[in-house]
Amino acid sequence: MIAEALEKVKGIQFNGCNITNLRYADDAVLVADSRKKLQKMLDRLNTTCAAYGMSINVKKTKVMVVNKKGNRPCQITLGNAALEQVARYKYLGSWIIEDGRCEEELKTRIAMAKVAFWQNKEIMRRNISLHTKMRLLNCYVFSILNYGCESWTWNKAMLKKVNAFEHWCYRRMLKISWKDKITNKEVLKRVNTNLNFLKSMKKRKLEYAGHVLRGSSGTTHLVLLEGKVYGERSRGRPRLTWTDDIIAWTQLDTYERVKRTAEDRKKWKSIVVNLLL
Repeated sequence: MIAEALEKVKGIQFNGCNITNLRYADDAVLVADSRKKLQKMLDRLNTTCAAYGMSINVKKTKVMVVNKKGNRPCQITLGNAALEQVARYKYLGSWIIEDGRCEEELKTRIAMAKVAFWQNKEIMRRNISLHTKMRLLNCYVFSILNYGCESWTWNKAMLKKVNAFEHWCYRRMLKISWKDKITNKEVLKRVNTNLNFLKSMKKRKLEYAGHVLRGSSGTTHLVLLEGKVYGERSRGRPRLTWTDDIIAWTQLDTYERVKRTAEDRKKWKSIVVNLLL
């Protein structure tokens, strides 16, 4: 039905490939580079839905303008009702922010992981082996923190937050108060481990990157990743991109070298393993 409604409608162009919508299960996102195009898409989709005896839920349909500065008004209507414009919304369990950054999602994940830790604090603080506690920590807490981390673009502040959260977990497990004045190095010595959360999250992103760069997930991912977006670039220093992390962690000079290396599964796997050493 969506394909019928958006046939021959221009959305966002990536290397000549026209992207009008993103769909997963019963969730659909319409994408366009102007308000007029988005309004046209929604009108055509609304008409097609009516022809099939269906309707779009006005309350659940939101509008967002993704740009660096944010706070850009965009009035879109559905029938006679104006749709709500939001600065962020949750899609597939992750927060999508209008400025396109990942810091808000990481903060939310850390908060959710802390709640999960306190829900299991009685087990975490019992007189059981540290090995068992670490397994419980990975199962009930860390699995919440690293959800969707494969799509994040990291900066120094985000790296510090993950390391700080790992120290926080170990201190609560050992019942160490901030008044005890025990260093982080001593805490790691007591739990007999190193900082692992950040390395594991990097590993997940590199493994996913190899999957995408080899084309195993289809051509759409590569089109969105490598395709040129038509239009003018905004002023200011370019932001870090998703591929900048891959280039930095693998210590390969260019994206082209990264892609060629990822096509060799064994070589890419060795890079991922060496990252964790």
